Amino acid sequence: MKEQRYTWIKIAGTLITGAGILKLSSFLLRNVGPENVTAIPAYLISIAVMLLLAAFLGEEERIVKLRLGWKVFFTGGWYILAVSAVFLLMLGIGLSQEKQLVFSMPAFLCFTVVCVLTACFEEIWFRGIIQGILEKYGKGRGLSVWKTACITSALFGAMHLVNLLYRPEYILGTVTQVLYAFSLGMILSMVVYCGGNIGAAALLHAVFNFSGSLSQVFLGGSAGLEGDMPAASAVFILVLVMPGIFFARRRYKKYHIELS
Repeated sequence: MKEQRYTWIKIAGTLITGAGILKLSSFLLRNVGPENVTAIPAYLISIAVMLLLAAFLGEEERIVKLRLGWKVFFTGGWYILAVSAVFLLMLGIGLSQEKQLVFSMPAFLCFTVVCVLTACFEEIWFRGIIQGILEKYGKGRGLSVWKTACITSALFGAMHLVNLLYRPEYILGTVTQVLYAFSLGMILSMVVYCGGNIGAAALLHAVFNFSGSLSQVFLGGSAGLEGDMPAASAVFILVLVMPGIFFARRRYKKYHIELS
């Protein structure tokens, strides 16, 4: 019981630390958007703090394994790549009908870097530290890696509810984000578990963020920032992304067959 309590204290502390340092660094650097250059040092500071926390909690080993396991980027992350391709296709169709486009190469480069840094930060935070803590705790206690992935992904999805504090009118959009973040988290959890390389998960995460938010670069950062998400868009995204849970489960079972 004492060990169980300590495990959840570490998880709670990790959640608070991650959310706190991200908010604090953004506030100090006056980060106003992913295309703003001040977002870069904000995320660099956040990543540094999370790496220190990982070392303090003894989870740094699973984070620094970057030399091997890149094959899983395609074998385990193909669904994310496919969804990202659909997002880019839909963006291309939408932009072809848009008359007022705004594009800046510096903003594009900054946006790309921020997508990568955001993904690195969140993967260290969730698939690195939190999932690592749960997997260690689950050994010998009947808590499978699949269950730890479910818990980690649920926390990852729930984190996005914080968006309601800044945009209380964005209810449907936030709920949609929570749900597809859970599905994304399940795939990424299996990528880390089966490949042992958190870098592959971070790169897949970055590709997903890039393809889903690229419209901000062409629309001056105003895309999707007014009102709630249209119901048709929410349904389209969920139908496209949520099956990822099924494919994550298949990957999990296949990996265990390969091990036996």
